[in-house]
Amino acid sequence: MKIQSILAAATLPALAGSPPAEDREAILAMAGTHAVHFHFEETVAIATGYTVKPDSYDENATEIVTVVEDTTERITLQHLLVVRPKDKDPMVIKHWAQIWTWEDTEILDYCGEDQMHEWQCVRLTPGQAAGTWSQLVTQTDDTPRYEGYGKWIHENGESYWESSPTRRPLPRREYTKREDYDHLLVTNRHSLTATGWVHHQDNRKIVDRGDGPATTLCHESGLNTYNRTESELATVALDWWKEHGPFWDGVRNFWLEAGETAPATFSYSTFKDGEALSKRIAQLESDAADAATVRAALTPYVTAE
Repeated sequence: MKIQSILAAATLPALAGSPPAEDREAILAMAGTHAVHFHFEETVAIATGYTVKPDSYDENATEIVTVVEDTTERITLQHLLVVRPKDKDPMVIKHWAQIWTWEDTEILDYCGEDQMHEWQCVRLTPGQAAGTWSQLVTQTDDTPRYEGYGKWIHENGESYWESSPTRRPLPRREYTKREDYDHLLVTNRHSLTATGWVHHQDNRKIVDRGDGPATTLCHESGLNTYNRTESELATVALDWWKEHGPFWDGVRNFWLEAGETAPATFSYSTFKDGEALSKRIAQLESDAADAATVRAALTPYVTAE
């Protein structure tokens, strides 16, 4: 696969300084209990002979977004889904996390293919990073999914953040069902609303294989709507995080450090010496392993070059 970075070409004006209070307030405003609607719909066919899928993807959920890290230059929001199986107690599913970093100069740009979990480490100049926030989004096991950067804008009574174009792997809703494209190229926008916030995704499904140039298969629109609500499920989620949070803090920080310190590329394997990464992490969680044990157990799965 071609490894020409999309992010490296983006240049933003330098506005060096401490993070504005209104930026931090906007990020922290995304925390809380939400009724969420996920909506994705293919909108425009680009490739010759391709027909957009007629059905949209729609799901509803109760999601608790909790602040798990809040320093001057980094804020981490952890998403927790709570489901109530029939005739069973509510169950917490650790969902994605948002790691926001002020004037970040280390960005992970996805460059994998098929089963390769690989990212190029893009180094921004201080001028490119000035005045911006990066957003690193993690998978449920805190491995990286995608990262972009941009500025929070506060104007006309609206606060929103829009990312640089960001490559990412196929989404969970399609990676076991589709083989006709290789990655997404996405511009993300987070906008605060009177009732919560929305996550807009302007998606392009990209075919990038062999020696030929990358081509766009189609466009897709994503709109995930988070409306604040009250739910007894919030207590279930937060109690679960009190018990499991210290372990996941160690896992998240391991992956974050591994990506930030990689010289040029960062990748990880889903199997090592016959043991699946998912199984290894589940066992570590069951053991409530500390950060040092997590680091020793997960390091063999990582390749940094």
